[in-house]
Amino acid sequence: MLVVVLGYISIAAVTALNMYFDRDIDAAMPRTKDRPLAAGRMNPRSVLAGSSILLAASLVIAALHINVYYSVAILIGFLFDIVAYTILLKRKTPLSIIAGAIAGGAPALGGWAAATGVIDVNGLLLSLLVVAWVPAHIWFLATFYREDYRKANVPMLPVIADPNVTAMGIGFGAIVMGYVVVGLWLNGAIGLASLAYGLLASIHVFSMAVKYSIMSGDEIYAKRAFKVTNMHLGMLYLVMILEKLVLH
Repeated sequence: MLVVVLGYISIAAVTALNMYFDRDIDAAMPRTKDRPLAAGRMNPRSVLAGSSILLAASLVIAALHINVYYSVAILIGFLFDIVAYTILLKRKTPLSIIAGAIAGGAPALGGWAAATGVIDVNGLLLSLLVVAWVPAHIWFLATFYREDYRKANVPMLPVIADPNVTAMGIGFGAIVMGYVVVGLWLNGAIGLASLAYGLLASIHVFSMAVKYSIMSGDEIYAKRAFKVTNMHLGMLYLVMILEKLVLH
């Protein structure tokens, strides 16, 4: 239970810090203009102080009461999400999502570290699975909200590049997902059901990237693809959990 609580608190703290640093961007985008800081409903300094305290507390408690590796995973999430992605890269390059993707994989790494007491190859592969999924997640969504990002001067790939380039990035991520799933299976971390679903999900995401290219980055299709992509990652982790429970 403590693992879940600390995970929730640390993610909430990092999310609040993200909103603190991005409040000017959020205010310029119709999709995010009603967020508390962007809308002026909360004091920025209070949010910065409160979220920093929560993050620091979660790091210390995780190290003392779970293990240091879980604390390291939380720290990785913070450094890549806030420092690398939000502060340094998001406003400068479409490749900023690589840093964001690494941050997105930190909870999976932390969960593995909490359960096993180590950060090993399987933990890194579980994290890499999220990293490979992120291009589809972010770029399908950014396509639908292309004008929002353009107004805020955020150089997301669907905003500045040809749809074929975006499709190639999503397709590459789908291929990596497939290899990661195979790697997890070969290492004995997942069973056949997880392998089968993971490969099918990877193929489906790849096919959506192809259709996205054929449809020249159609916004309505991108929104549907975004929802399906989210479902696939959630279902894959659910299958992994259920398979472990059944087999053990």
